[in-house]
Amino acid sequence: MNQTTERHPKTRGLGEVVERPFIRIVYQSGFPQDVGVNGCRVEDVIQAALDRIQQYQSGSLACEENRAAIRYLNAARQSLDDRIHRRQEQGVLNTLIKHETVRTEDEDHDFSATGA
Repeated sequence: MNQTTERHPKTRGLGEVVERPFIRIVYQSGFPQDVGVNGCRVEDVIQAALDRIQQYQSGSLACEENRAAIRYLNAARQSLDDRIHRRQEQGVLNTLIKHETVRTEDEDHDFSATGA
């Protein structure tokens, strides 16, 4: 699939616009607390795709491929949620400062799923 994506700088208070045939996404540009909400987040796009595939899965188009897509989209959404929580824990949420990707409990090797 060789589709081009046109990116337009923010204009008229909108975020970054990404256009492809039959789709137009306006992504948030800047921090909402600074510029207000001017677009969506990647998480919103994932949720829209997830909602659509779940509609397919609940009807006559249900199949293993839809089930896998739902699983992977949920995993993507969870990964992005984890990133937000990690940035918040590290005090860099809503900044351009890079966060650490290794949690301290993982480094100490004393972390378990049971919390013991």
